[in-house]
Amino acid sequence: MKKLMIIAASVMLAAVTQAASVGWNIAAGNTAYGGCAYQLYVIGQNGVESVAAIAAMLVAGTDTSEYVFGSGALNASGVGSVTGTASGKTLGEGTYESFAVIFDSATPIAGEAQFAVVSGAANLTKTVGSSTASITFMTGNASSQGFLDAGKWQSYGTAPVPEPTSGLLMLLGMAGLALRRKRA
Repeated sequence: MKKLMIIAASVMLAAVTQAASVGWNIAAGNTAYGGCAYQLYVIGQNGVESVAAIAAMLVAGTDTSEYVFGSGALNASGVGSVTGTASGKTLGEGTYESFAVIFDSATPIAGEAQFAVVSGAANLTKTVGSSTASITFMTGNASSQGFLDAGKWQSYGTAPVPEPTSGLLMLLGMAGLALRRKRA
């Protein structure tokens, strides 16, 4: 049993030494976003499958905290930066795509905040090799990411919910159809 434990510890140590520490730089670059919350996601980590899946969850008001790779608040200049050593996050060998979500408020609250997704930039895709010690995912500034365009922002937690009267009308219609069929 001791030999198995030593082998397992050796494998874990080897895996950790092959991992690269991960940092990120969210450069919204506009004081209008100073103090706003952000969340960083890495596809393939914490169950994140795609940008669209996380965006749909946010629109529906679903708590995405279990999927987040890193988060924080932008500083007064609208920038957020975390070094690889300070993040405590690591990634093993492979190619990774990240994306960030920036909220228009200091705390994202469903129904009260809007969010913008930052994805597709070249610096948001990184390759970790066997000798990579540290990587940093980086975004562009507010104008290059389209933050100044109101169409870029989506409402957080405001998925359309049918009004009660619509549901009642549908129920009455279905009941009417059921009664009609019984008579014939």
